[in-house]
Amino acid sequence: MAEMSAPVRYEDSCGAAELGIGISVSASMSWLPDNVLLEVLSFLSVRDLIRSGRVCKRWKRLVMDKTLWRYVDLTPYKLNSKILWHLVRHCIGTNLQTLKVKGLLNSVSKQEFLTPAVLQVIEKRYSNLENLHLEETNLRSLSYECFPSSLKTLELYQCEIPLTWFRTSQSKNKSLPNLENLILRNVSSFSDHLFQTICKLSSLKTLCLSGTYRVTDIGIQNAVPYLKGLQHLKLHDCNITNITLHLIGCHLKHLRSLALRNFGSLTDAGLSCLSDVKTLEKLWLNCCFRLSSNCIISVCGNLPFLSYLNLNGILFEGQGLEEIRKSLPNCRITNSVSDVDTMFKL
Repeated sequence: MAEMSAPVRYEDSCGAAELGIGISVSASMSWLPDNVLLEVLSFLSVRDLIRSGRVCKRWKRLVMDKTLWRYVDLTPYKLNSKILWHLVRHCIGTNLQTLKVKGLLNSVSKQEFLTPAVLQVIEKRYSNLENLHLEETNLRSLSYECFPSSLKTLELYQCEIPLTWFRTSQSKNKSLPNLENLILRNVSSFSDHLFQTICKLSSLKTLCLSGTYRVTDIGIQNAVPYLKGLQHLKLHDCNITNITLHLIGCHLKHLRSLALRNFGSLTDAGLSCLSDVKTLEKLWLNCCFRLSSNCIISVCGNLPFLSYLNLNGILFEGQGLEEIRKSLPNCRITNSVSDVDTMFKL
């Protein structure tokens, strides 16, 4: 995996500087207008972009242009607290809107690089930061109160969080007022209690829970009263039953998309609860193999805005799939059995 290199001095002219990014800067490039050079720089990775700023004073000025720093992906690099501190204070432009970072949770060196001090600098320096994506990051020593209040999307993948992560301290009483999208994948310590608490503190529009096996029907039941404005819901490999479908049908009346994957306990009785969610436009029922074609036809036929139906991994008897397609002529339907083959290989 690549590592971020230490700072070096830049040249005073753009004539003959050699960059370590696979290109040679010739004198002819100095004749290009700023807007063209900015377009070229926009294709570079973060490391190469920083190196480009060492070529000459003009390039250093261009590299700090706000258009180049809206989206920053640091996941390809090994970071420690010192490098991250230098990047956020001196290298990354202040117009940052999306930041992706990968930690060291699954590496030999498990030192924590994301600290309250770094997060404080991020919040102060990047007032436009809306999307934060963290992979393999140890957050057990951090409170969610350290995270920038400007966040609209928080995505955690294989991260460690404490059981009391979303408890609000009486001294700060800080929440995530702008959080609209919460995406958790393989965050094993995310429990019913944390789920209920984060729903209380935010007004979520998108919720994705994948591999969060500690979330059960009880957690869904306690959380749905705070999810009235939810528009997109994904539940993959969660410990839920038909009860959750009943709660969705009763409370989430503004859902536009619902994705259920590996929901092996879902039966026709549970699916029938979705008949009243008239706003549904897209529905995924991947590997929900206990569903009958008659029930799918009955439920989906009562969803006037349904335009996409994913039935991958479901084997239908007889002409079941053809009957579903005929009953939903205005809906695009997919049915790939490759999901079944993959499931049995696991």
